[in-house]
Amino acid sequence: MKLKITLLFLFIALYTNAQSKDLKFGKISEQEINLTQVPFEKNADAVIFSEEGKMDLTSSNYYLTVKRRIKILTDKGLDEANIQLNYYSKNRNESISGIKGGTINIVNGVEQMTPIDEKEIFDVSLNELYAAKRFTFPNVKVGSIIEYTYIKSSEYNFSIDAWNFQHDIPTLSSKFRLNNQAYGTYSIITIGDGLNTKYKGKSSSTEWLLHNIQSYNQLKYVYNPEDQSERIKLQGDNYHTDGAKKTTLNAWKELLQDINAQYETYRNPSAIKDVAQNIPNGKDEVETLRNVIEYIDTNVKWNRFYSIIPSRSNKTLLKEKVGSTADMNLLLNEILSAKGFETSMVLFSSRHHGQILFSYPIVNQFNSVLTVVKLNKGASNLILDASKLNKEQIEFGPLDVFNYHGVVIKKGEPSFVKLNQKLSYYESSMKYDFMNNGSLVFYRKDKFNGYFYDENVDEKNVLNRFITESLEARLDEESSNKMVFDTDSYVKSYKSKATTSNASFYTFINPLREFWKQYTFEDTNRQRKIEFNYPYLFNIQIKSKIPEGYQVVIDEKYKAHHKIELGLEYYQEAKEKDGQLIVMIQFILPEGVYEADKYNELKQFFEKVKTDSQKEVLLKKK
Repeated sequence: MKLKITLLFLFIALYTNAQSKDLKFGKISEQEINLTQVPFEKNADAVIFSEEGKMDLTSSNYYLTVKRRIKILTDKGLDEANIQLNYYSKNRNESISGIKGGTINIVNGVEQMTPIDEKEIFDVSLNELYAAKRFTFPNVKVGSIIEYTYIKSSEYNFSIDAWNFQHDIPTLSSKFRLNNQAYGTYSIITIGDGLNTKYKGKSSSTEWLLHNIQSYNQLKYVYNPEDQSERIKLQGDNYHTDGAKKTTLNAWKELLQDINAQYETYRNPSAIKDVAQNIPNGKDEVETLRNVIEYIDTNVKWNRFYSIIPSRSNKTLLKEKVGSTADMNLLLNEILSAKGFETSMVLFSSRHHGQILFSYPIVNQFNSVLTVVKLNKGASNLILDASKLNKEQIEFGPLDVFNYHGVVIKKGEPSFVKLNQKLSYYESSMKYDFMNNGSLVFYRKDKFNGYFYDENVDEKNVLNRFITESLEARLDEESSNKMVFDTDSYVKSYKSKATTSNASFYTFINPLREFWKQYTFEDTNRQRKIEFNYPYLFNIQIKSKIPEGYQVVIDEKYKAHHKIELGLEYYQEAKEKDGQLIVMIQFILPEGVYEADKYNELKQFFEKVKTDSQKEVLLKKK
C-alpha cells in the first residue's frame, strides 16, 4: 500500500510538471490509465487531470478557450459526464461555441475514443436571463477519461469571472493565460489562499498555474465554498452602457437609479392602500407587523424564482397569487409603507449565490431583494424576505440572506447596509433522579430560538442535533411533549426512565462534546475570512440527585473559563450542593464572521474548549 501511494504521488509530481506545457487532446499516459485514487483527497469520485483556459480580452469583448480532461473514479463520479455550460443569453451578448470532445476507454489494452455527437448538444433556456449548452459524454463508465473544449465569447467585459482553478472535484493541474489587448485598465483580482500565496506581489502576471488543488467542498468556515474557491476575476476601470463609457465613480448611483425607476412602474399605491386598510392594526407595531406577514403568507406564494426586478405589479401579484422574490418583497414593502412603517428595499446576494464586491457596480452580482423594517422609532431593524417569511420568529430572517452587505434601492447617493444576524439562543435543563426503588428518572427541557430551529428536522430528533444527554445510561422514553413555540422560543421536554444496575460508578459527560468535533482548524496559511454559520449562545445546566452510598468525584482541573478579546467565551463548572451534583456549561460565539488574521487565535481557543469538554464527572460508590 505504501508503494502504491508513493507511486501515485510520483505520478502527480511528473504529471503536473508535464502539464506546464499546453494540454493536447488524444493520447493518454500509462499513469493516467492507472490512477484510481487521488492521494490528497481519497474519497474523490472523479479528478480533473488537467485544464487550461486562455482569454483574449479586447476593448469590447472577450473570448475564453477552455480545455479540460477528467477521469471518472467511482459510480457516483459518472455525473461528471453530464456537462452544462451556462451563459448570459439576454440580448445575445454571450455565446458558447466550438464544443468538441470525447470519451476515452481502454479496451484490451487499446485506447478507444468515442466522440461527442454534435446532434446531442442542446441549447436550453434556464430563465429569462440565462441559457446553457448541455451534452453528455457517450460510453462512459468507471475508469473512463473524458475531455472537451469550447469557446465562450462575451460582450460583458467590465466585470469578468475569468477562471476557476478549484471545482467540486479535485484538480491536478490548472492553468490560465490572459492576453489583454483592451485599451482600458483592468484590475486582476486573485481569490484563494493558494493563488494569493504563490503570486503575491506579482501584479504583472499574465499566466497562473496551480497544482494539486482539493475540491472546494473541503473548504471549512465559508458561507459558499465555490465563492471562496481559487479563482481570478478581472475588473475594468470603466464600463459601457447605452453606447456611453462611464467610470465606476458614479456607476452605483446610476445603476440604482435605473433599478428604482423600474420598480416605480410596478407600484400600485391606490390598490395597496385599500389592501392595507383591510389588514387589522395590532396593539403595538410588532403585532401589526405580524398581521401584515400573515396576510402575505396567506395570499401569495413564491414561484421559486430569484429576481432583482419585479415582473408583476402589486395588483397583478394579488390576482395571480404567485411571484418572484422581487414581486413579493415589493408587495410587502408597499403594504408596510401604507401601514405607516419606515421601510427600505435592499439588493443583496444570497450565500448560495456568492459574496458581492462593492468596488464593482455590476448588476449580476445580485440575485434577490429583501425588505428592511424599522421598529421602535428606528432603534431596531428587522430583515424580512417576503418569499420566506418566518411567522413565529419574525426577527430571524432566512439564514441565506446574511451575506455581509446589501444596497438600498433608492434615488440619490448609494447606501450600503450591513446585514446583521441576531444571536441564536439554546438553553437545556437536565435532571437525573436516582430513586430508592432502584430506578433512574430523567427529565429534560430545552428552549431554543433562531437558527437552532429547523422545520425540516423530525421532532424525535430535535433534541439530539446539538446537545447529547450527559449520563451514559440507556434510558427508555416514558413521555414526551410536542414541541411548541412559546413567546420567543421553541420548547421541547420529555421524561425517560431506566432501571439502574447499582453500578460502581456513573459517568457524566459534557453534552457539547460531540458538537465540538466539527471545529477543526487545519489551514496553514488562512487568508480567507472565517465564516461561521451564525452567532449563538449555549446555556446548559445538569442536576443529579446523589444516590445513597455514592460520592461525587470532580477533577480539581474540571472548572474552566476561557475568554478572548474576540468575544468568544466558554465556562464549565461542576459542584456538589444540598445533596445534588450540579454541572453548568456556557458558551458564546458572538459574531458570525472573523478576519483571517484571527484564525490562529480562534484555533487555540477551540482547542482549549475541546480539551476541557473531554473532562468527566463521576458518581462513585463509597
